[in-house]
Amino acid sequence: MNLVPRCMYCEATTGELVAVALVATGSGPGWTYEACRACRVSERLVPLVAQPSSSLGGLHHWPEAVPHDLVTRLADLGDAAGLRPVVDRLFPAIAATAGRCTPAHRRRLAQAVVEAAVDDLRAAAARAPGDRT
Repeated sequence: MNLVPRCMYCEATTGELVAVALVATGSGPGWTYEACRACRVSERLVPLVAQPSSSLGGLHHWPEAVPHDLVTRLADLGDAAGLRPVVDRLFPAIAATAGRCTPAHRRRLAQAVVEAAVDDLRAAAARAPGDRT
């Protein structure tokens, strides 16, 4: 068993590794999967601490509504627990915009929520690196 933290994609052991998924086990504490900044950007990975509150710890990817340049800036934040309230709005709204059974007026409302959430993510990414509140 190797206890050296490494990126689950490229196996890098240097740089800031951020937890992106959690694996629970029935007979122990489980473990986390980590990813380096480059892989978080290329795979569009949401850090574990910023995943939706309803998440069970699986991998979450930034939806296409979040532009690539914003994903890059969000990756610079590392573990950004302050993003969770925004993500809690973003992911259900994304699902509503894609729902075939969602009435058109609700899809428009959900799209407005998505746009507001992306704006909030931009504001969080624009903050100084030391200010993660």
